[in-house]
Amino acid sequence: MGSEPLELHADAIQQGSVERALVSGEDIQLRVQAMIDADARLRDCDKKVFAPMPKPTASESPTGCNWTMHYLGQFPGCEPVIDEIVELIQHEVNIAGPTRL
Repeated sequence: MGSEPLELHADAIQQGSVERALVSGEDIQLRVQAMIDADARLRDCDKKVFAPMPKPTASESPTGCNWTMHYLGQFPGCEPVIDEIVELIQHEVNIAGPTRL
């Protein structure tokens, strides 16, 4: 126990009865962007929707990320669709710090 490195890496976390994969912020951003790009309902937005980098310390969201602040008011009519996509991702994965990946 003395000089062995502490193993902090994890690939999943149990939250309540749900197990979620731990992934990087970049991975979450890529997953959200892919779903945004694939959703036909978002093609009618006035401008392209870019997924922001998730903020793991944002206290506004119970899941740890406050995505809404990045696009609120910028995409009238499209925000509910973006919310749906972000909610799906937030129920699949949790952001992990670099020491946990």
